[in-house]
Amino acid sequence: MAENVKLAENVILVDVAYFNDVVKDLKRYFELQLGRPLQNIYVEEWASYLALDSGIRDKDNNIEVLFVHDSQTNKLLHCDPSDLNKDLNGVGYTNQLGEFTFTSVSSEGLVPRANLYLDLLNIALNSADVKRLMLVPFIDDYGAKLMEVLDEYLRNADTENSKGLFLFNMDEPAHPLGCKWDLLGYSMMRALGIKAEELE
Repeated sequence: MAENVKLAENVILVDVAYFNDVVKDLKRYFELQLGRPLQNIYVEEWASYLALDSGIRDKDNNIEVLFVHDSQTNKLLHCDPSDLNKDLNGVGYTNQLGEFTFTSVSSEGLVPRANLYLDLLNIALNSADVKRLMLVPFIDDYGAKLMEVLDEYLRNADTENSKGLFLFNMDEPAHPLGCKWDLLGYSMMRALGIKAEELE
């Protein structure tokens, strides 16, 4: 992908393999716990919840969602829409937070999915356009390399102009991060229709 690619001010960078693993596990677990079927995730709704979890407010935001996938992960599990190539590539919508655009980026025939994710991360970190970066990476797959990239960026970042960096995962990081961390499950559970009172 070209270094001069134009990105939105707010970028959500999603590893689809990890996204699918988490959705599958949450759906199975909570359907057993709650004794009822859960709805599919509306992708636009989930992206809005994740944006809110990273502190996005107001209504005039530009938010770009990049889905990184390979030939094994070209659909989002338990989601509407689900087909990354047909339904979630080059499309957008507007809601109370602003304008969302969805782009599907396939590593098929190019590089391994992990490499593509890290390449896009570097591009976003080096882009003057990006002010807030929300990451949904596959830590078990390439966590050490991801942390190296983040540590180097944060070590060299000008504190006044550094990006808002947010890491969303299901496990708390093993070592302290220089960016904010939050539980990915919160946005997914809301999007699956799990109500707070059901968990009390």
